[in-house]
Amino acid sequence: MKQKIWIRICLISAFICICCFFAWMFLRQKGTSQTTAQIIYQGDVIRTVDLSAVKKKESFTVGEPGNQNTIQISPDGIGIISADCRDQICVRQGIRSHGPEPIVCLPHRLSIRFTDPTPDGSVSDAAALDAVTGQ
Repeated sequence: MKQKIWIRICLISAFICICCFFAWMFLRQKGTSQTTAQIIYQGDVIRTVDLSAVKKKESFTVGEPGNQNTIQISPDGIGIISADCRDQICVRQGIRSHGPEPIVCLPHRLSIRFTDPTPDGSVSDAAALDAVTGQ
């Protein structure tokens, strides 16, 4: 009798683990559809990039001297490769191609948000308010 209960518990536990694994795989794949990045500087969208269409590496600088970030766009993704802020947190976030968290430089009020493109080609604004820049 005790052996049957033990087998049932093991089977139910294995079934729950398998369901959790497939749910995790499904949710993980959901984030990869974000192929558009918005570069927001001091509350204004200065550029929108379709990351799936990028073929070659490109870098450009945003801001004035003493308040600059260099952004790199490549087939691997987008990121801030250099900044003249003290903490360098934005540079350490690396090159990314998707994700729920934006790449952010708080001292310079710069953020790179990943969004889903809509069928008509515009960008959906999943977060109506950018908590970083307050815009």
